[in-house]
Amino acid sequence: MSRFVCDVMQLNIDTFIEHPGKRFPVDVSLDSKRATEMSENVTFLEDVMVSGEAYVQLTTLYLDTEIHTIVEQPCRRCLEPVREEVNLSERFRINIPEGERSVDLVVRILGFVTAALDPHPLCRPDCRGLCPVCGINLNEHPDHVCQEEREDHVRLRDFLK
Repeated sequence: MSRFVCDVMQLNIDTFIEHPGKRFPVDVSLDSKRATEMSENVTFLEDVMVSGEAYVQLTTLYLDTEIHTIVEQPCRRCLEPVREEVNLSERFRINIPEGERSVDLVVRILGFVTAALDPHPLCRPDCRGLCPVCGINLNEHPDHVCQEEREDHVRLRDFLK
């Protein structure tokens, strides 16, 4: 049985088209550096690995995949890195434009990964965040108290009066 292995998310579909309905194993990956460059506020610590099966029926490519990677995002309160392992099972289809010989999976796969992430991650449930005056991390300095607020410091609430 043929196995489709790629080191990018560009999948050649010639064999799929020649054998409609036949399932072929697929293994593709996306370099962590490229994935990070294409994503906002997410750092990929591992390559994005996709494995599964695919087949073509008429003008549609059907994929049944397992997606794995490890990412890092900033904590919404203190900006410390929050690491998360991503393991997804996704079934999806892609319409094949007439005359196309390959399909790019990058946008779709990265979309699945980012949709699975917490949009507001916390480094820990009791994260204290940053001091609103000086920006010091209150998790590392729990007894911190700013002695005086800077008068030249402008805050959002100043504009809302």
